[in-house]
Amino acid sequence: MSKVILGEFIFDTSSNFLFSGEKELEAEPQVLELLAYLYLHRDRYISLQELHEHVWSGRVVSDTAVRGTIKKLRNLFDDTNVADPKYIKSLSKRGYKLVCYISEYTDFVTPDHPKLIAATMIEGIAEVSGGYTAKPEQLEPVVFQPVKILTIACFVVLGVLTLLLLFFSPGGKPASDISESWHLPSQVITTISGEKKGLTISPDGQYLAFIGRLNQSEPWQIYLKNRKTKDIHLLSTSAQQPSMLEFNTDNSLFVVDEVVGNSSVYRLRLDENKRVVSEQPLVNFFMIFRVSQGQQQGEWYINAMDEEQGTAMLYRWQSQSNALERVQARSSALDHIYHSVHSPDGQWLASAILRGGQEYWLEIQEVTSLRTVYSKAIPARVGRLEWLNGNSLMKLDEQHLSVVSLSSGSEQILLEQGENQITDFSIANSDNRLYLLSNSDAVDPVFRELIVTPELSEGRIVNAVSGTLMMSYAEHDHIYYAVVSDQNKRMLVKYDQSSGNKEILFSTHKKLELLDHHPEQGVLLLHVGEQLLVVNVSKSSVEIVSSSKSLLDSQAAFSSDAQRVYFGQLIAGDWELHQFDRASQRSQKLALGYRSAREYGNGFIAVTENGALHQLDSELRQVRALGYSINTEFISRWYVKNQTLIWSDFDFVSTWLNQLDFVSGEFRQTSFPYEKMRPRFAINQNGSLVLYSSRGTRMTSLSGIDLSVYLIK
Repeated sequence: MSKVILGEFIFDTSSNFLFSGEKELEAEPQVLELLAYLYLHRDRYISLQELHEHVWSGRVVSDTAVRGTIKKLRNLFDDTNVADPKYIKSLSKRGYKLVCYISEYTDFVTPDHPKLIAATMIEGIAEVSGGYTAKPEQLEPVVFQPVKILTIACFVVLGVLTLLLLFFSPGGKPASDISESWHLPSQVITTISGEKKGLTISPDGQYLAFIGRLNQSEPWQIYLKNRKTKDIHLLSTSAQQPSMLEFNTDNSLFVVDEVVGNSSVYRLRLDENKRVVSEQPLVNFFMIFRVSQGQQQGEWYINAMDEEQGTAMLYRWQSQSNALERVQARSSALDHIYHSVHSPDGQWLASAILRGGQEYWLEIQEVTSLRTVYSKAIPARVGRLEWLNGNSLMKLDEQHLSVVSLSSGSEQILLEQGENQITDFSIANSDNRLYLLSNSDAVDPVFRELIVTPELSEGRIVNAVSGTLMMSYAEHDHIYYAVVSDQNKRMLVKYDQSSGNKEILFSTHKKLELLDHHPEQGVLLLHVGEQLLVVNVSKSSVEIVSSSKSLLDSQAAFSSDAQRVYFGQLIAGDWELHQFDRASQRSQKLALGYRSAREYGNGFIAVTENGALHQLDSELRQVRALGYSINTEFISRWYVKNQTLIWSDFDFVSTWLNQLDFVSGEFRQTSFPYEKMRPRFAINQNGSLVLYSSRGTRMTSLSGIDLSVYLIK
């Protein structure tokens, strides 16, 4: 049977049966035929005349009869508020449209496999969790009673972190036009030890520049290696968090400083010995993703976001005039152009695009006519693009390093990703040498505790299952819930540190965030892909938190008794606070202008669209503004415990843990290096322990490959 999710209902399109949970709803056949037609044409409005011609084909009925059938369908959905429709929207002179959340339905549990397992798609969160992890040991799933689990697909809450942190998404099978990989022997090049990124090559091919550090306790620094003499020296910079480098034609070096909210491009002027003579800040954005040279002298292209809730666009900057202009943007606020590069002859512009917050695309456009000549969905986020010549584009993602042919539209794999993950590359056109950075030593994050007394002090190191991305306390402080990565899957695991016992509760291929836990009720709140789910461990069941097809805030939470879920949705450009009632399985809007909330006393602590904290009464009326704001990105966390609000903030250089006492008004802030404390943290039930992660240092190797015999120009 072919089933789809329509809001809070399930519709079988092959038989025209409508279900609410397990119960089949009774309805007239014509009502269900109407629903089937609206679903089939869900992307547009259907006029009354079209319904006459197709749903009532061969029959003569009045407009009143058609409208009556539409009313019956609305009643079936309990969608009676025409002013605020949740399922069927009508517009004068345009017709009717299905506007509820729509997704494919998959029943993953069969009598042969009675396990609480949901196979869905995930986007990688390697950078958030501490990088690529070694393959975890195989974990046997816990067998539960047969239950039905829904697979959800909708939009991701998109901010700057979605682009920065999702550096790679899971691999899939190569497309049919991708050929087998070549065998490319490589030569390891001696450099400093430790971690490296941001590789680039000077125009004459003599110098390699990269960003490196010996270990995570040291700052990132810029290194320059002379390919002939093998000498390596440091280049001084004011950049706090250098993320990428690009040589100019005059051998000056452009440096991108990846500080959230204050991302800048610096130009390092070098003398004949390649020592820094001067440093000049050039342009500033909320966040810069990529910088590449244009065809004209002093022309640069920048992929950047100019505000926190903005969209990544392509800008042109002229160094002589210091003129900045936007040259390319997408029509949708959820489409991000995060990586662009021009061909050597300036004829083509290749761009990596994130569509709708969930699909990765590669597009190539003719610059003069703006005609798109290549457009293809790709299975993973692009890490880097670089043209080999006017016809061949090299592309790096999590699956492989490949070359896209513009003339044929085919893709040739150069290197498959293996245990040593390729993270960056650069091409020396002077001698057709390909240089690669590869992480040769994957390191799991280290989980530590902080004791809140109320001053923070270091606690114990918490042992974790291999591949753990995030952890949260369970019913006891020695038992944890963890999100574990296993190749392209994410698993929710319950882990007893004292005994070493572990069991898989949930598995998915989607992005998985553990948001909240209520030990008395034995329920967990998960953000799976673009949907909120309640996992009831004691009853071995999953509940879908009903929401409209819109952006969800990433800070949903249970009520104090876990009978309700509070979550935010971005609807028609405004944030709305909603409440999901678990008993009735229904959601309702509580307030406009708030994106998340926690119960406190007889009211709430709520967060506005820009992160400002407000105290509300039980009727959701503002009592006072607290005078502080939280970070609303999905890897930040905030909790209300007893009379204290605790939350994290960060800028990729530092992480701050903040505490606000509601009674005394005392505010305390503790700063940590970002690598030592990631902003995603958990807290135990009484608020006395904080659990956080730090990332170990990866070992990155530099290697070179001769491409001469493989390139056809």
